[in-house]
Amino acid sequence: MVEQDGLVETGIYRVCCVASDLQKLRTQFDRDYRRGEDMLAQKNVHVAANLLKLFFRELPEPLFSSAYYQQFLSAIQLTDIDNQRVILVKTFELLNSDNRKILLYLFDHLIRVSENSRINMMHLDNIAVVFGPTLMRPSKLMIANSASNQPSSASGSVMATDLDQMSSELQGSMYQCQVVLACLKLRQNGMLK
Repeated sequence: MVEQDGLVETGIYRVCCVASDLQKLRTQFDRDYRRGEDMLAQKNVHVAANLLKLFFRELPEPLFSSAYYQQFLSAIQLTDIDNQRVILVKTFELLNSDNRKILLYLFDHLIRVSENSRINMMHLDNIAVVFGPTLMRPSKLMIANSASNQPSSASGSVMATDLDQMSSELQGSMYQCQVVLACLKLRQNGMLK
């Protein structure tokens, strides 16, 4: 539906839909896939786009496997762009075959979306902002360890600790977006297969 009707839709993947519509549709897909498809056909393309994002966000293990999360983040922080590309490609190749295939298929779709950015306003940067935290996240254990390793502030205030945690999460989201953007560009340039 998105491929057919949404490539020129302004803000596709960025515009939210009514949460209750999305939840009803998700429930219907969980119960009866065919009826879910019928319901989806009656909705606008933003509902389909949001449903796709929700599906990826709720996967028990993200497509960019948590096992390689730190390797992807380390690669994206390299200042030598050529080295960064090599390590991103090598790390991507470590993902299981199914995840790679799904990601490559999704990347091809998202690149087609970006090719219409003059109309839909969805440049690769915007797409990466939307999909970074959806396709990539640290494991729960990594999050728990990060929270328990947060240094106490000089004043010991809970608010300062909370701000440190928020800053760390924001930085993680920023890196996730950068990894997805870099991988989209690698795919666009034929370097990610």
